[in-house]
Amino acid sequence: MSEKTHERPLGFWSATGAVIATMIGAGIFGATGGFAHELGTDTNVLLVWLFCGGLALTGALSLGELGAMMPRSGGCYTYNRHLYGDTAGYLSGVLSFLLAFVGAAAFITLLLGVYVQEIIPGIPPAATASAVILVFTLIHCIGLREGNYVNNFFTIFKVGVILAFIVAGFQANVEPTVNPAAANPGVFSAPFASAMLTASFAYLGWETSSWIAGDIRDPKRNLPRSLIAGTVFVTVLYLLLNTVFLRAQSASTMTGEIEGIGLHATKILFGPAASQWFNWMVVVLLISTTSTILMVGARLVASMARDGQLPAMLGRPSPTRAPQNALILQAVLTLIFIFAANSVGSVGTILDYIGLPLTLIMGATVTGVFVLRRREPKTERPFRVPLYPVTPLIFLGLSIWMVVSAIAQGWKTAAASAVTILIVWALKPVLTGGATSTSPDSSQNH
Repeated sequence: MSEKTHERPLGFWSATGAVIATMIGAGIFGATGGFAHELGTDTNVLLVWLFCGGLALTGALSLGELGAMMPRSGGCYTYNRHLYGDTAGYLSGVLSFLLAFVGAAAFITLLLGVYVQEIIPGIPPAATASAVILVFTLIHCIGLREGNYVNNFFTIFKVGVILAFIVAGFQANVEPTVNPAAANPGVFSAPFASAMLTASFAYLGWETSSWIAGDIRDPKRNLPRSLIAGTVFVTVLYLLLNTVFLRAQSASTMTGEIEGIGLHATKILFGPAASQWFNWMVVVLLISTTSTILMVGARLVASMARDGQLPAMLGRPSPTRAPQNALILQAVLTLIFIFAANSVGSVGTILDYIGLPLTLIMGATVTGVFVLRRREPKTERPFRVPLYPVTPLIFLGLSIWMVVSAIAQGWKTAAASAVTILIVWALKPVLTGGATSTSPDSSQNH
């Protein structure tokens, strides 16, 4: 297929921006305060964020090899379908769409609504969440190029605001106290492992550009580069942000009951009046993340529809390359998710519910590096995983550990995730109703 600019409008910077926009959400401004007191030292806290960044990078490097081999939209859906067959691809795609896109969009916009309510009391979080979903769905329905412009604007603005916060934080005159009696469990301890589980949520989204590979120019080159560059950039940004947080209050004096560490550090560094500014900053961060999720999630659905894995009408693009039917479906499901979660007051449980299936999907995908090295040794690999097989093995080892820990600590959530997988599997004949699946390799690149 020709790779003219109008056919693949996203360049390296747009693809990298999508990774950055999806990864940076509110998690970085809340996670550290929940576990720092158990680690005792600032060094341990920074090592948690560094190790989680390393985990994301091993995954990005692994998907870089798969994406360069199969430069088509769909991410884990495309790779697992090629690796393990139609059913595995279907499960990967539908579960990722429902959990990583619809579920995540609902969670993020409800959280956004909470911050807006702090600024403008009286506005219900669900109302704000619904309005954001509808407005940005409409923007992305206009066209891919227009939606991409909006995403790039918010991403640049978001990164600029965070960098300004970091610079101001390093210049603020503050001397945090240190508690010499604080515990220091060290690396590879149980508290350190638990902290990694918490911090890892802030890194979700490192695989974003693999979902939209069909819209990226020269994907064999730009896809792995965007995955790696975006992940490394966010890791460095997270380390700098946490250094600022720890300047405000050292880990040894945290109690575990601190309000979101970002807001807490803002008040210490810049005074209580700065809290309003901080709330607006988080609102911008969450809007940017939501916009990118909506753009990417709809393209996953459209890719599956073109392959016969979902009804064909969902794969029909508009003249401006916007998968409008998929965007509308995504918006409807997200609104249902928002009101269901809001009505039972279970917004916080969304992360626990989505984490297990997504970790299993990513683990199966990274395992594909080993499978294809053995099954297709002569296939062209424009990008190869550095330090193979160590790099994917690190990712798989930590993923297995996280799955086992999740099941051991919350079997009810694990059971709910398992039931969800079974329901999605049982619905396959209905969702694919009458469609003829095409070969994983015969579909168009987009």
